[in-house]
Amino acid sequence: MQVGFELYQKQTLKLSLTPELQQSINILQYSTHELIDFINRQAHENPVLEISFKEPLASLTESSIRTQKINSQIRGSSSISKSFNGDNDYNPINNYSINTETLESHLLEQLSLLSSLKAFEKKILQFLFGNLNDYGFLELDANWAASHFSVSVEEIENMIHVLQSLDPIGVGAKDLTDCLLIQLREHEDHNELAYKIVKKHLTDLAEKRFRKIAALYQVTIQEVQEASDLIRTLNPRPVSHYSKDMTHYIVPDVYVEKEKEGFLITINDSCTPKLSINPYYKNQIAMNPVNPAKDYIKGHINDAQLLLKGLEQRQMTLYKVTASIVDEQQEFFMKGITGLKPMTLKDISEKLQLHESTISRATSNKYIQTPHGLFKLRNFFTRGLNRVNSQAAESTTTIKEKIKVLIADEDKIKPFSDQKLCQIFENEGTKISRRTIAKYREDLGIPGSSKRRRF
Repeated sequence: MQVGFELYQKQTLKLSLTPELQQSINILQYSTHELIDFINRQAHENPVLEISFKEPLASLTESSIRTQKINSQIRGSSSISKSFNGDNDYNPINNYSINTETLESHLLEQLSLLSSLKAFEKKILQFLFGNLNDYGFLELDANWAASHFSVSVEEIENMIHVLQSLDPIGVGAKDLTDCLLIQLREHEDHNELAYKIVKKHLTDLAEKRFRKIAALYQVTIQEVQEASDLIRTLNPRPVSHYSKDMTHYIVPDVYVEKEKEGFLITINDSCTPKLSINPYYKNQIAMNPVNPAKDYIKGHINDAQLLLKGLEQRQMTLYKVTASIVDEQQEFFMKGITGLKPMTLKDISEKLQLHESTISRATSNKYIQTPHGLFKLRNFFTRGLNRVNSQAAESTTTIKEKIKVLIADEDKIKPFSDQKLCQIFENEGTKISRRTIAKYREDLGIPGSSKRRRF
C-alpha cells in the first residue's frame, strides 16, 4: 500500500450560505423593533444609503403598489390587501412613555413634605430608600445601620416605621407577611382573624385548609372565608407598578380586518424608515468612469441594492404566510379563539411550497392585530385532539379556552373536578384524558377544585 500526497479533482454538490442569503434570512426573522435598529445600522455604515421616515400619502403610493403586486401573486385566497395609511399626525415617538416615576423618586417627594423630621433623620430615611429591594422590602439589619450612623437601634426602627407609613402602604416591610400585616393595620375594616391568619397560617390559607383554621380559632368556616376574601384584596407587591425600565410597546407587524368580501391584510411598514440609494453616487460612476473611488462606490451600491431586495422579499414572504394563515384559520377570524383549529408549520410550508424553516423565521417575533385582539403569529400553530366519530380535530388553545370558561361559570360551592371536566368534553365529542385536563389547567394558572371551592 502506497502512502503519500497526491493531487486529484473531485466534483461535489453542496449548499453554501452566501452573505446575501444570510442577510435575507436575518431580515426575515427580525421583529419590527429589530428591523428598525438593523436599518439604522446599515444606513450608518453605508454612505450611499439615504434614510427617511414614511409620510402617509394617497392610496397609490409605492407601498400600496408593492402590496397590490404581492396580492396578485396569491392565488385562491379570499383575502384582499391595501397599504397602511395612518393618521396624518401619527408619530411613533409619541408611543413611548416619558418621565417614568421610580419608587425612590416617589418616596423622596414624600420625604420633602415631612418638615417635622430632623436633617440626620432624613439622611437615615434616604439610606433606607436605597436599601429597598425590587419588591419594596427592606433587607437591612437594624443593628448594623445603627452602628453605621452612630445612633441607637431604637432610632433606626423609628425611621423604619416612618418609611412603612409612606405610600404605597406596605413599602419597607421585612417580608411578604410583614407587608400584608402593615396593610391590614391600615385597613378601615379591622379583622382580627385575618391578622392572625396572615401572621401564622399563610401556608394553610394558600392550601385552603379552612376547616383547620376554623377549628383552631373556634370560628365558622364562613368567617374564615370572609377573612380570606379580605386578605386577597391586599397587594403582596405594592411597588410592582414602579418600574426601573421604560415601558416597551408591541408594534403589530400585520393587521387583519374583516371586510364584506373577505379579510383585509395590511403589512405594517409605517414605523419602518424608508431606504433609498443616493443618486449622486450613481451619477459619479456614470460621469467619471476613471474615478479612483469607483470600485468603493460600486461595492456599496451593490450592498444597498441587496438590502433593498431583502426588505422587499421580507414583506412579500410575510404577506404570503399571513394570507395562508388567514385562509386556514378563517373560523378564528370570524368567531374568535374558540374557532382556532390545529395547524402546523408543515401545513403552511406545503401550501406555499416553502421550507418549514422559512415559515418559522417569518412568524418568529411577529405580532398580528386581529378583530379579536393582538396575538403572536406563532399562536396560530397549535396541536390538536381528535373528536369522537369525526375526522375533525380541536386545537389545544381552544380546549384551554373552554376549560377557562367552564371553570369561570362553575358552581363555586361545588367546583368541577378534573374528572368532571373530562366527562364534559367527552359528552361534547372530544376525547381527552384527566391528566391532560390537569396539565392544561395548570398551564392556565388555575388551581385544583379543592382550592377553588368556596364555603
